[in-house]
Amino acid sequence: MKKEKTIAFGVDVGKKELVVCGRSSDGLTDQPACFPNDIIGFKKILVYLKDKDADDNIPVLLESTGPYHWKAAHFLAEHHFSAKVVNPIYTKQMFRFSVRKRKTDKVDAAHLAFMASCGAGYLFRETEEMARKKALVRHYWKLKETSVNHLRHERYLIEYRSISSFKISPLIRKKCEALKKEIVGQFSSGNDLRYLSSIPGVSSLLGATILAEIIPLDRFKHPDQLVAYAGLDPSIKQSGSKAHHSKLSKRGSAILREALFLCAFGAFSRNPFKKVYQHHKDKGLHHTACMCILARKILKTGWALLKKREDFNEQYILKT
Repeated sequence: MKKEKTIAFGVDVGKKELVVCGRSSDGLTDQPACFPNDIIGFKKILVYLKDKDADDNIPVLLESTGPYHWKAAHFLAEHHFSAKVVNPIYTKQMFRFSVRKRKTDKVDAAHLAFMASCGAGYLFRETEEMARKKALVRHYWKLKETSVNHLRHERYLIEYRSISSFKISPLIRKKCEALKKEIVGQFSSGNDLRYLSSIPGVSSLLGATILAEIIPLDRFKHPDQLVAYAGLDPSIKQSGSKAHHSKLSKRGSAILREALFLCAFGAFSRNPFKKVYQHHKDKGLHHTACMCILARKILKTGWALLKKREDFNEQYILKT
């Protein structure tokens, strides 16, 4: 009997363990194999994949799990395997639609193998430098949020409890300023930051934040995919011929979405975005809805500038 070829692999990622499962062309899955989530486990996975005659055309799909999947995906990509990453939302939907309510690492690996055979996920192309810059940017916004929370609590202590000592928010703000200079300095090499910061309302820090969240840019084939990644796409509910657009999905990067809203607040009173804002405001839209439109327009404009490798031209906004 002819042995069916393995056409896809799924890797369930845990903090300490990786579970790999292959899917054959006849729709059957192999017995899942477990490996440690470290360099020794990665080398064992290479041997496992080569034994299965895997090549660079066979997808190996991992669920995006922050730092836990990154090293494994990076290792596979470096060794010329087609490492792909998928949003955890998809795997959760697979569990919801399964007939038997089983959720184990081996079952999840089989689900990921099925999704890989269907073309799910995007190719992992993030370098160590990209990951480091993204981590710095996200750390900045975490520190910023922490500083605001401490400042709010310190004001409460001073006003209602007459406690003015033990302030920590000034120290955190000082660290934020130093980190801000570090981030802008690292992203200043090349012209990408210049293209984004040429857009009205986009500061150097906000431009660096946008870059950190969207690179590598070639994983987005259309600007609408980028809008969805930012969570700025409206939710749609359709029944028959009736379709209803409701609130924003907010399923993408929260940091990217916050940065775009800050860009919109800096741009809505300046031309040419002022004209766009006023146009939608005159149509009866709420201020927040107009800001969402500006945030989407800024993101799409930035995507176009990075693709065309050129500075901002206000005629582009006025024509659209």
